[in-house]
Amino acid sequence: MTKRSTDGGREKVVAAARMLFEQRGFHQTAMSELSERAGVSVGQIYRLFASKSEMILAIIHEDTEAKLVRFGLIRADLEAGRITAREALRRLAAEALAHEQQALTFEILAEGFRNPRTGDEIGQFCDRYRGALSALIRAAAGEMEPGRLAAAEEVLMGLLFGLGNRALCRPRLGPEETADFAADMMVAMLRG
Repeated sequence: MTKRSTDGGREKVVAAARMLFEQRGFHQTAMSELSERAGVSVGQIYRLFASKSEMILAIIHEDTEAKLVRFGLIRADLEAGRITAREALRRLAAEALAHEQQALTFEILAEGFRNPRTGDEIGQFCDRYRGALSALIRAAAGEMEPGRLAAAEEVLMGLLFGLGNRALCRPRLGPEETADFAADMMVAMLRG
């Protein structure tokens, strides 16, 4: 049995939505365009997804799981002593800097403000990511009182999000140099 027959074309629709939402925008993408790009009928799209917002949720879930798997690998290396806390932070920064779908991120965020369900999904992703950051923060800075830990999580999340969405800022440094400086700054902040 082929992948397409087992998922009804769901993966193709999500891939098409990801590409078209980034290129054209969420509201500017017609179902007929999604159908054509995915090679699936409009009727089949509606059998798979109640709305375009459901496609955004699928993209969020796909990206969240992939990001948390990669984060888990970094965390496992840190906990096993294969890398330092600084290197773990550098890897997180480098991954954020490698983010290539910045326009899609902003489309998703805009929909999160318009659609409470999408906003809630984004919030749940952030909660999961924030929890994953806690272990890394403690490895870099030792134990912290809860308020300081929460503040460190927020600052690191903001920094990593900003690094991943900086293309319009006309960056002056390359990704590797930026990741190195970001790691140094994060470690200094956490230990300071």
